[in-house]
Amino acid sequence: MKGYLLLLISVLTMSVAAQRVVLKADKQKILIGEQFHLRVQANFYKGEALDFFEVDTIPGFEVIDKSQIDTSRFNEGVALIQNFTLTSWDSGKIQIAPLVLGSYKTRPLAIDVAYSPHPFDTTQPYHDIHDIMEAKRPSESSWYWYLIGVLILMLLFLLFFPRGKPKKSGEFVSDEGAYRKALKKLDALQRKPTPDNKLFYTELIQILREYLHKRKNVYSFSKTTEDLSLQIEKLNMDKDQYQQLVQTLVLSDFVKYAKYQSTEQERRSSVEAIKESIVEIENSHIPTPKLQTSIS
Repeated sequence: MKGYLLLLISVLTMSVAAQRVVLKADKQKILIGEQFHLRVQANFYKGEALDFFEVDTIPGFEVIDKSQIDTSRFNEGVALIQNFTLTSWDSGKIQIAPLVLGSYKTRPLAIDVAYSPHPFDTTQPYHDIHDIMEAKRPSESSWYWYLIGVLILMLLFLLFFPRGKPKKSGEFVSDEGAYRKALKKLDALQRKPTPDNKLFYTELIQILREYLHKRKNVYSFSKTTEDLSLQIEKLNMDKDQYQQLVQTLVLSDFVKYAKYQSTEQERRSSVEAIKESIVEIENSHIPTPKLQTSIS
């Protein structure tokens, strides 16, 4: 019994020692020039000095790339790991010789390098190389007649169905319904019971911006209150009405950014100021500004 136990301990010790250094490949068979990855690993237990293989070349293979030596910890100690990218230009079964580290060495590893993914079948009959054979000339095709017919049909179509006059690129088309939509939205906003103060003024100014954009080609969605005021000033509004509109825009900024709490009377006055401004702009004969080519 004692002898059996000693034998078992010896076998386990040899097994552990054999795994102290490991050589693994992700492929056992490759084509000529195909790349594969090789992993070299050395395990060290607590208290042991760390050392590693010095691998610069591997006979029979070309080293395409190699990584830095990486460290990985496990329960009993530390593993040092290095990965290689290899290929080979020689066919046959090429063996990677054992790598030696102190008193340990890896097991030899064989890689099968082939010309084809399928083995050569020697039972198939041999086919000799033939002389150059003259290719048959294709019969004449009448494809160009079909092309001429298609072109004639296209010309006839353009003749009987001429295209309308194209619009000039960038030409602004005013939305005639924008005026009625703006007034309708203002009435709906004014009827909202106890609206949220900030949301109320956000919707109010948005109605004005949409009207100016769709009806008068004044784009102001990304403009500040000062920029919007300068754009509206070019519409030549009545001076008093313009000042009332600007005061409403400033009040809107106070509500949205300074958290000013407007009264119900101020909200009614703000809606009336926006509505009267839109009515005056709509009924006045103000030329529509040219389409802006850039939006800041």
